[in-house]
Amino acid sequence: MWTLVPLGNPGPEYQDTRHNLGRLLLQRWLADRNLAPVPTKRFPSGTLYPLTGQLQALVPTTYMNLSGEACLQASAAGIYPRRLILLHDDKDLPLGVGRFRLDGSDGGHNGLRSVFECLGTEEIARLRLGIGPFERPLADFVLGHWTDPEWERLDALDAPFARFLELLSAAETLSGLGNQVNPAGFWNLVRDPE
Repeated sequence: MWTLVPLGNPGPEYQDTRHNLGRLLLQRWLADRNLAPVPTKRFPSGTLYPLTGQLQALVPTTYMNLSGEACLQASAAGIYPRRLILLHDDKDLPLGVGRFRLDGSDGGHNGLRSVFECLGTEEIARLRLGIGPFERPLADFVLGHWTDPEWERLDALDAPFARFLELLSAAETLSGLGNQVNPAGFWNLVRDPE
């Protein structure tokens, strides 16, 4: 079983902000399939939901910079950290570009930092979802709402995100998953007009 962890901030005021891109894509994926999963387990800092096949989701109920608490509680309940897939925004990738990684530093992302500190390792898989190019001040940018042109680009993310989940659901291991998406582990989720 693979456990998706869409990082973000709770509450309707943050729902459509750039920081919540992983949650947004997962919510759209569920809506497209008319799925309304019922929680299978509640932790003090997160809720576990069944998805389809070999996929489930652990949704932290804390703010982004405390995301690791839910992961730690899930780990204590038997969910192996190497079976977690973090879904998070990445200011250093352009909107419409994603990258799947098996490990690496937090890159200044507070949600990742919290997960790594709580679990004591950076060897946690993650799907980096571009929101760039970013503007300063960074906090205002990541907590800002999508613009109309950005919403148009977001519509094109649904199909490749669904393909990623399809590949993940069929994968026994994560090695090579990025290569199935694209040989370099990168892929353009939105094709710019040529």
